[in-house]
Amino acid sequence: MKLVVPVRLLSIVFLVLLTAFGHTQAQCLSFARNIAKPLLDPYIHDGNYNATYMEEGESAELYKTFFKGENYRLVVSGVDELPQIHIRLLDDQRNVMFDNLNHNFVNVWNFTAENTGTMIVHIKIPDAGENKKIIGGCIAILFGVEAEGKRR
Repeated sequence: MKLVVPVRLLSIVFLVLLTAFGHTQAQCLSFARNIAKPLLDPYIHDGNYNATYMEEGESAELYKTFFKGENYRLVVSGVDELPQIHIRLLDDQRNVMFDNLNHNFVNVWNFTAENTGTMIVHIKIPDAGENKKIIGGCIAILFGVEAEGKRR
């Protein structure tokens, strides 16, 4: 009988955490759809909403296949409270193809894939620094491809 109380307590804690995580993910998905997706225009969204909650000091990588000769738009958008996001696009050998540090931290980049293959989008939220409160928020990484009729 004594085991029933801890199991119930753990179940309740698990449900609360799952609900909180689900709520955060839903907010980030909404952020991706409403804030980041319009930045793809006039490119056609690939249909994937890559969005998550991140805090200062964290980094993440997303692997994506690109096709030779196709024109793409990469959008990385974060909530306003976050500092500028450091974005790097790496090839499969981890060579840097684009680094927004060299372009005033732009969050939208258009490019043509030189080869078919997997590339890595590496994002990093800079550290908060000493004696500062760590801030977190939603980050979205979206891709668009140029419509066939719009090619030059």
